Amino acid sequence: MKKILGLTLAVVLVIGLVAGGTWAYFSDTETSTGNVFSAGTIDLEVNTENPWTSAAVTTELSDLKPCEVGWVTITIKNVGTNPMDVWKRITTVSCAENGTVEPEQDWYAANPGELTNNQKNDIDTVILYDLKINDVYEIEESEILHIDDIVDNYIYLGTLAPGASMTVEQSYHMEGDTENWAQSDTMTFTIEFFAQQTVGSAPSPIPELSGHAKT
Repeated sequence: MKKILGLTLAVVLVIGLVAGGTWAYFSDTETSTGNVFSAGTIDLEVNTENPWTSAAVTTELSDLKPCEVGWVTITIKNVGTNPMDVWKRITTVSCAENGTVEPEQDWYAANPGELTNNQKNDIDTVILYDLKINDVYEIEESEILHIDDIVDNYIYLGTLAPGASMTVEQSYHMEGDTENWAQSDTMTFTIEFFAQQTVGSAPSPIPELSGHAKT
């Protein structure tokens, strides 16, 4: 009996040691610190200004007459950290009578059927538009595009790598057969550049000018 009791106590003692003992497991932890998330930049500089605040047109278009051409040259630069696609458009076009000189009044008297609200000042319909990018024509005069044909339409200029520049030349040519109704008339407008990252299949701005869209 003593022997059996002793064996029983021994088994209970072993079980107690197993149940109450401390077990260790080999392990390893690796930690990375100092991580920073940083967004890239898409940033366009125009004529060395960022933001662009100066008028692009000064005296070049101040005194156009039939057959004359005024050129406006703009330099744009990618000052961001990523390549960009660039478009431009002419928008917010507004034509004004700006008074009627005597030859204009004579034309009005001879052409009453051509008048709207007793005047004619749609000078945007007789200004042909050309566009060169880095001295290569994107829009040629032979396309016969007037300001009223392109207004509010985006024109694709190309891709700019970080640090790269592009020269954009625009011509405004008053048609040779423009008559006296246009004397002293004015046209105000906005030139807008739009830049967008080249990666990620981002959609082009709309509407794009037919034949001058990103392909």
